[in-house]
Amino acid sequence: MRKLVISLALPVVAVALLAATAGASRHATAFSYCDNPTFPPMENATTGGSPTGFDIDMANALAKQMGGTAKYVFSSFSGLLPALGASRCDVVISGIFVTPDRTAQFPAIAYMHSHRALIVAGGNPKGIKSPNDLKGKSVAVQAGTKYEQYLKSLQGKLGFTLNSYPGDSDAIGQILIGRADAVLSQDTSAAYAMSKHPGKVAIGYLFPQADKFGIYYRKGDAIGAKIQAALAKLKANGTLTALATKYNIPTGDVK
Repeated sequence: MRKLVISLALPVVAVALLAATAGASRHATAFSYCDNPTFPPMENATTGGSPTGFDIDMANALAKQMGGTAKYVFSSFSGLLPALGASRCDVVISGIFVTPDRTAQFPAIAYMHSHRALIVAGGNPKGIKSPNDLKGKSVAVQAGTKYEQYLKSLQGKLGFTLNSYPGDSDAIGQILIGRADAVLSQDTSAAYAMSKHPGKVAIGYLFPQADKFGIYYRKGDAIGAKIQAALAKLKANGTLTALATKYNIPTGDVK
């Protein structure tokens, strides 16, 4: 009789384990995210081609908080939102500003604020201390960005040479080789460049207005509410602060 009881109990245990596993999987959320790894320290690619940076770590932390995994999907910067619209990914996490023209198409969840900066050569030899000082200068910028749009709006009025490059690091590289006098980017990018090239680059001008980076998703998609809830928990438990510290980003920017 004891053997019979045991043999009957085993299926019951197995069913309970399967039910628990099924319940856990129902609550787990996996998502894919589009990213352009050319904007360190937010995102960059290692020499082996693997994505790294604040946004990459944050995406993985969000997925872990939701009990799932995050799948990285490469995209050009200008192709990020089109890729989202074409369902190539569930969200966009790639150091992309929250702006009215973008949120008219896709909702966004803000997770960090920062300031735009004119990055110049160490010591600021060309004396670039405001946008007006770009007159007659050579300026580099990442293509497809709001930085590029802003500079194009100034170019006709001030008169300067503007060259666009695939990545933010490519643009800053033009300062290092003497082909550009300034690059319009973000204070986070400037801090990264200054840490990698001590004394060779500096901030000539820091814009007073704050920008916000956001996570974009498709209208009506439930992933938005799930990520917003997970993001709130990562802020509350100090995960975002720890990631900011890891990448030398002011911790106040993620609060």
